[in-house]
Amino acid sequence: MTKIKSKRGLLVIVGVILICLIVYSFLIEPNLIIIRTVLTLKFSDLPSAFDGFKIAHITDTHFGMWHLPIRDDIAIQIINDFKPDIIVFTGDIICDINGITYALKFIAHLTSIAPTIIVLGNWDYWSEANITKLIDQLKELGAIILINNSTMIMRGEDSIYVAGVDDPYTWHHDLTQALSGIPVNAFKILLAHSPQIIKEARGKVDLILTGHTHGGQANIPLLGPLFVPLPPGSRKYVAGIFTENGTVMYVNRGLGCSMLPIRFMCPPEVALITLVKD
Repeated sequence: MTKIKSKRGLLVIVGVILICLIVYSFLIEPNLIIIRTVLTLKFSDLPSAFDGFKIAHITDTHFGMWHLPIRDDIAIQIINDFKPDIIVFTGDIICDINGITYALKFIAHLTSIAPTIIVLGNWDYWSEANITKLIDQLKELGAIILINNSTMIMRGEDSIYVAGVDDPYTWHHDLTQALSGIPVNAFKILLAHSPQIIKEARGKVDLILTGHTHGGQANIPLLGPLFVPLPPGSRKYVAGIFTENGTVMYVNRGLGCSMLPIRFMCPPEVALITLVKD
């Protein structure tokens, strides 16, 4: 009798733990826990006028899939408090056409805070949205959309360039075209959805900002990320900072989820980056 009660008690405890993990992974971590990742990046070739230049980096909102608006409010507040000079958004804005309204509302908030520069991701193409129309709508909100091209930012007589490639994961990118017209010695920031771009871009730009991986989305202790959607040879670029051939790359875990509405030991993030002249 005592053994039966002990087994039942153990099953109850295991059941409660599983329920707590499910609630946490499906509701709490994906929507209520957003990490402020504060980064200070030093560059010897950064123009003096851009010493202290602040960038808010977001990615992978995946509007339309498993979306709770409270997540947007938290992210916007984090960005607003940072008072960035620019906001960059590295793709996967939407997952399906039902997310467009939410996306436009969110980006309208961003453009009211600071100039906002956007590149597209694989889900933006897979969403069945009219991409041309979506781009036009984003431009109407004041966003700058980079599709294998660049934009110059001036401070006094100094300048830096922000280039953006179309999604590398779906082979829409053209790095040569994106960098064309930029002076060789200029300080260059590259926006791309997928971190696999570093294979082509290392040594050619100073800083790369990417997303796509969600940091693995669910990280199992001792096993690591469940799935990293990158080609062989690039799967080490799951999240965080990487430096290759003098190029610094940051892989952002993103704000949303895809495929399954879960995050576990891999909370959403907003990266708050300050550039410093070394």
